[in-house]
Amino acid sequence: PEYADQLLAAVRELVFKYGRSQGIPETQCKSFFQSIQHQALKHARELTSEIQTAATRMWTCLDQLAGRELCGILNAALREDNADLMPHVAVITRAINELLVVRRTGLHPPDNNVVYRGGGLPAQHQAFFTKGKQYRVPMFLASSFQKKIAQQVFCRRAQEDGLPPVLWVIHLDAEWGCMHVNHVQKTQVAGEGEYLFVPYAVFTVQDTQWSDSPTWMQPHVVALRAAVDNLLEPDSLPLAPWA
Repeated sequence: PEYADQLLAAVRELVFKYGRSQGIPETQCKSFFQSIQHQALKHARELTSEIQTAATRMWTCLDQLAGRELCGILNAALREDNADLMPHVAVITRAINELLVVRRTGLHPPDNNVVYRGGGLPAQHQAFFTKGKQYRVPMFLASSFQKKIAQQVFCRRAQEDGLPPVLWVIHLDAEWGCMHVNHVQKTQVAGEGEYLFVPYAVFTVQDTQWSDSPTWMQPHVVALRAAVDNLLEPDSLPLAPWA
């Protein structure tokens, strides 16, 4: 999108259509969108001259609609390939992707070329992640420079939601890094140090450490290697059932 109204319209339509599909009252959808819009307008310059940054800042918004942040709504639409939502998803995704892939200026690589992602992994999906498995993730994949945040915030949240906690340890190539990821510097969450991978990024399982009774302090651990360039990897790779 070139203009602020195109981005905001895409976010608005995504929110309201998602809300209708989930049976969420329109008043809640309206309040949720207005909060996102209000926060975006606090950074009006981004909306007028840095639309990609504005889109990425919206991605980090912490407000929730029926328990889901905008990033979760966007990722759910991507995973499910929802035809009704995809035109709006495409506008938002293109804006974010331009920042992640095209405008990779001032890139800050993580210490030791490692980032962390905390979350939950349902037991039925554990068997997919075997050593040597190469796959694509059909959504944006957020990770943190800080292991402590990945565990203390996201693994803990997964445990509270009843999911077995998992810590994904993502290794980047020491020489070439990764061409389809960027440091999200302007966010609504100060100090998070988010590294965001584009949808359909390729990863290879290097190692797994499964726990009989995982907790957020001692979660499952899955070590991954991020591909240097998605364009050099096969299109036929399987899609991860969870990430």
